[in-house]
Parts: sequence; C-alpha cells; structure tokens
Amino acid sequence: MTEQEVPYDAIVRVEIAIEILNQARAIVTARVYELEAANPDAAEALRSRRRELIALQQSLTVADRASVESVIALWGPRVKDDARFWAEF
Repeated sequence: MTEQEVPYDAIVRVEIAIEILNQARAIVTARVYELEAANPDAAEALRSRRRELIALQQSLTVADRASVESVIALWGPRVKDDARFWAEF
C-alpha cells in the first residue's frame, strides 16, 4: 500500500487556519475572563461560542481545502481588528 502525498502548501494552509482560530479563541477567552464576575451568563455564552471555534479547528484537514481557505478568508481579517471581530462574531 502506498501513501498519498500531501502537498506541502496544503499542510501550511491548515496550520495557518489553525493559528488564526487559536487567535480567535484567545480573544474570546480574554473577554470571558473580563465578564466572569460581572456577567456570568454572558461569559457562559462566550464559552459556548469558544467551544464552537474549537470544534471548527478540530475539523480542519488537508483533505478539505475549501474549508481551510474559508476559515482563512473569514477569520483572518477578524482576528486582526478587535472591533470587527466583535461586530462579526
């Protein structure tokens, strides 16, 4: 049985998408810590959304290049701009 080779650029693109989602999760986590004491319900809602980001991150594979490119296109600009992130999140 031979292994199918994965193009290096596909691996790199998946790693970029994963890092973008890591940044998004970090933004959400920081807000969760800010809200925990004052607004526990809002903090829990953000935790739920953060779990969705984790699920998305774990679903990324080199075989699904369309999803990887979608994550990069959608989330990349969001994590660069805090106001845009929260407006679109």
